[in-house]
Parts: sequence; C-alpha cells; structure tokens
Amino acid sequence: MNQNESMIIDPYIEGGNVIYPNFQLSMQPGIIIGIYTDVSKIHTLIQWFAKQSNTYTHFRENALYERLTVREYINFCLKLFNASSEKMEDVLALFGLMEQKNMKISKLSNSEKQRLKLLHTYLNRAPIQVLEEPFQNIDEFSKQKAIQLLDVLQKQNKTVILLSNNFEDLIISSTEIHRLDAMGLHALDVKEDETEQASPSLESTPIRLDKIPTKKNDKIILFNPPEIDYIDSVEGVVSLYVTGEAYPCTLSLNELEQKLTPFGFFRSHRSYIVNLQKVREIITWTRNSYSLALNSTEKTVVPLSKNKLADLKEILGI
Repeated sequence: MNQNESMIIDPYIEGGNVIYPNFQLSMQPGIIIGIYTDVSKIHTLIQWFAKQSNTYTHFRENALYERLTVREYINFCLKLFNASSEKMEDVLALFGLMEQKNMKISKLSNSEKQRLKLLHTYLNRAPIQVLEEPFQNIDEFSKQKAIQLLDVLQKQNKTVILLSNNFEDLIISSTEIHRLDAMGLHALDVKEDETEQASPSLESTPIRLDKIPTKKNDKIILFNPPEIDYIDSVEGVVSLYVTGEAYPCTLSLNELEQKLTPFGFFRSHRSYIVNLQKVREIITWTRNSYSLALNSTEKTVVPLSKNKLADLKEILGI
C-alpha cells in the first residue's frame, strides 16, 4: 500500500459485540492524526497496527536496556537502524538528554525514559508511525520534546497516528482529531477559526453576579465563576471543570463566554474557556503550539490557539 492511499482498519468484535466497526484512515504524508478513544480500544488498535508491514508502532511500555548508559543505547540504536549519518549530539539535543548522556538508563526518571523510548520512532524509516499515549504521565519538558519530535516527523513527510484517551494532549499535537467508539470513527471539529469574532472587551462589558448552572446525578448545581477552573466543549457537549471534576452544562460556549468574561475568563481556544486567575504558566511547545498550565493539583493543561496568544498577552500586560 502506498502512503497516499487509505488504510482500512479491521473491526474489533468481542463476545459477539462490535467494540468498533471497520473504519478508514487517509494516509496523507505530513499529517498527525489523533484518535481519541478509551484504553481498551487503544490496546486493540496498537496490536492491529503492529502487524502492518509499512507501519512502525511505538508501545508505551517498550523495554529499554537499562544496564546501558544513554550514549551507549543511542549508539546501539544508530547501528540497529543503520543511521550512521545521525550525529550523537543532535540526537541527544532532540530528546533533551545531553546532561544525562553518561547516566545508566536505570537511573533516569520516568519522563527521561519515555523520551528515550521515542528514539526508535525517530530512527526507523516506516512511512506510517503509530504512537500509543506519548504524553501520558510525563513532565512538561518531555511533552515539549515529544511535540518537537512530531514536528520533525511531519517535515519528513511521515504520517503519524496518535492513540490517546486525553483530548487536550491531542489538541496540542495533532493536525486532525477523530473519536473512535462503537459506532465507528468520527471527525472532531477542533480547527482554529481565524475569522472568529473578537472576545468581548473586559472594559466595555458590565460586571454581573452570575451563577453558572450545571447538572449532575439529576441535581442542578450552581457554581460561582471563581470556582470554575476551565470549560470545554467536545462534540457540542459543554463541561465545567471544578477541582478536577466535570459538570455538564446546557449553556453554549458563546453564552458562557459572554457571562464569564467580566469575571476574568478567556476564550483560549475555539473549544475552551479558561479562568485566568487559575493560569500558572504559558507553555510554548512549538512556534505554532501553545498551552496554559493551571494552578491545580491535577496539573491541568488547556490549549491556547496561536491566534489568541496576542490577545492574552494584551490582557495580561506582557
């Protein structure tokens, strides 16, 4: 199969039940396809992709030779993939392991090990790369390095497929996102809208005291705006997040934006509104990819559209 053709993924049936039907993916070079689904479907998909001849699959739990140093392991992989043209210093810099080059792998942190595991993805020559949860349980520096690696793979005109149950991770890393469920594969509309109307001015909007209604377990729960961390909308379903818990809301994002702007909320992305009082850090992944890290025990990160960055800087006075 040529890389420009479509790939038909086999259905998964268990106990007579269709877990997901067969579906089609367009293997265009230079795109990053995010597939948002649950853990069991991810496990089944990665096993299926592993059997395809023109595909490399990155299993998150792949083992490393922990008795080797980082430098020794990279040298081993360069020989394994016949990549003698790659310079050791360039590889160490790409994966952010320059300071750890002489450390034994067994002494690395979990995030450092996960970065090193991505080395095979970089060195192999398969036109289609499939990665299982590349951002799961790693620090922000490692996320940044993983996104930089994806940028490199894009420039090499490879097709990259990310399998994850974390929607936010896919937004900051994918060029297109799909949800996979028992009914099949569904494209999600998360593209930035360059013609989107400007957010209402903080100065021109009168301050109101509004409680935001949500519903959970057949109960209507009212939240004061300062309690809310952020709001997202996935396939038209709007959820408010308070101390890490999601609460469905019947108001649209546009309605919530109008209500909450006077309280210091900001439309950071077409699908997200964030409480600026909860923002701890603006994270730059690449020149075109940004996120906002929130001040919460869950280490929450929400997407920031590149066309919203200037507005945010103006509001924050930076």
